[in-house]
Amino acid sequence: MLYLFLSINYLSISQTYEDVLRYNSFNHEGTSRFNSMGGAFGALGGDLSAISINPASSSVFLDSEIGITLKYKNQKISNNFNNYNSNSNNDLFSYGGSGVVLVYENRKSKFSLAYNLSVLNDFSSSYNLSGNNSNGIDSYFLNYANGIPYEDLLIYDDETTQSVYTYLGDNYGYADQQAFLGYQSYIINQSGEDITNYVSNSKYDNLNQALQINRTGDHFKHSVNFGTSFNNYLFTGININFHETLFEETKVFNENGYSNDSNVNRVLFKEDLLALGNGVSFQIGTIIKIKQLRFGLSYTSPTNLKIEEENSQLIETDINEKEGLAKYRIDPNTINIYDEYKLTLPSKSLFSLAYIFGKKGLLSFDYEITKFKNSKFDDNNGKDSYLNSLNYSIENKLAGYSESFRFGGEYRIKNLNLRAGYFSYKGPDSSLDNKISGVSAGLGLNFDYSEFDIGITKSNNYNQNRLFSRGLIDKYSIDKNILSIYASFTIKI
Repeated sequence: MLYLFLSINYLSISQTYEDVLRYNSFNHEGTSRFNSMGGAFGALGGDLSAISINPASSSVFLDSEIGITLKYKNQKISNNFNNYNSNSNNDLFSYGGSGVVLVYENRKSKFSLAYNLSVLNDFSSSYNLSGNNSNGIDSYFLNYANGIPYEDLLIYDDETTQSVYTYLGDNYGYADQQAFLGYQSYIINQSGEDITNYVSNSKYDNLNQALQINRTGDHFKHSVNFGTSFNNYLFTGININFHETLFEETKVFNENGYSNDSNVNRVLFKEDLLALGNGVSFQIGTIIKIKQLRFGLSYTSPTNLKIEEENSQLIETDINEKEGLAKYRIDPNTINIYDEYKLTLPSKSLFSLAYIFGKKGLLSFDYEITKFKNSKFDDNNGKDSYLNSLNYSIENKLAGYSESFRFGGEYRIKNLNLRAGYFSYKGPDSSLDNKISGVSAGLGLNFDYSEFDIGITKSNNYNQNRLFSRGLIDKYSIDKNILSIYASFTIKI
């Protein structure tokens, strides 16, 4: 009987600077009304999801209200890897958020208390890609292995694959574990008499590579809000936000197509990652009314996120030997549990403008800046050399800030509201192309004490990624065409 072993690894070297991109919220989602107007609600308020971008929004409400949103998402994903195209399709049903606002009013002022649960990021996605490449998985293992004594990578008579892999992780870290997997699977070998240098056992000109990715999880933000207004022209508010993240990924990499005289014939490398995080941020905001004009300003502090990660790995190889083709499966059957690390996500500033056409409708515009330069891993004042190197990468590979534009409009016909919007976001990674843009539409039916809204967004999310973080760092693109349908129901209380 096989037992799964838990290894607690106190060396924080499973992180990459790209975690900043993963956990940051690139766009905003919320109620059907919010989404169908492109999320341009910073100067409007009066919507449960608007509280998540401008805390002053709660004090705009005339009545107390509670609401919930459900979401359906269809993703058509195109991948391009070295000019080879692959396509995937995902259908997903999920929770879109909820909230409640309580309004207390006297003659000249108004107070509001609110809670809003918003989805900052939906990680759910699955895709497969394949193509030819002149760079192989041996580059990944060589990158980690060079400098590590080969005696550390051996399995002696009184040891097992699991015991050595676990010992290396607990005492030396992730790099030694990768070197061990590459050495024991015969992908790499010691270079002559040099005990810390390695060579590849592979020979190839053009390899066939395939990558399968399955991701699930969300980044939720729980906002506890307090708002106030004075004389119905100045609205202010504050949010205390509690962040909750869950990210799961299964990654399966296959490689074949080696030369006839290569010792390596086939490689399968599988990794499973689970990351749990929680954190805190705050927001302050204001909305000013001047006749039909509305001006909105809000600031979101950096988010201090604490993240715990665990992963497991296995590798299979087909090796050409004198006796014929031999199959090796190196499965440590071990879950590495890494020490908690701290990641600071960037601050945001929002500038908004809206114009109200009486009871006929409105137009709204949001401009948001995300300051990626204040992202940082807690490197213990530079004492953690690896995390310090990630901070160096953040400073040199990420742009100082990124921008988001959102436009929205609403036209009212009695109790029917017609809406449309547009949104655009440019990512911060200067070495990878990342952008999101889309259009939206929707309608709402107002029944005095309740409202039912339907919204639809059609967006394109284009980004680039790397096969692996080291060695085999060839880029591939992820081009998502996403159709999302939202349904919201709110009741005045």
